Amino acid sequence: KLNTEIKIKMNKEKTELGYNGWANRETWLVNVWDYLPYFVESAFDGEQKPDDIDASDLEDQFMDLIDSDIPSNGIVSDMVSGALALIDWRTIAEHVREELEQRILDDF
Repeated sequence: KLNTEIKIKMNKEKTELGYNGWANRETWLVNVWDYLPYFVESAFDGEQKPDDIDASDLEDQFMDLIDSDIPSNGIVSDMVSGALALIDWRTIAEHVREELEQRILDDF
């Protein structure tokens, strides 16, 4: 019971400290720019199960998608890299799992 109470408190604090209900602005932007639906459809088309969604795989997939948009060096590259490092991929993965589960149910 105590463990559950701690998790609830941590989730509440994370939301309160976050950005529009997301961990931070950088994580929120991944959602706003419609990458979550892309990840969900990609997983659905690849017949992945929600439990197979991995945060680091989503990050790799995202980096592959935006790689050509990132300057190779200089201050802008450093600033973008700093912002990318702030994305909470575990939160993104949780949302993708939930949406994929719903997508699978809707398909039946």
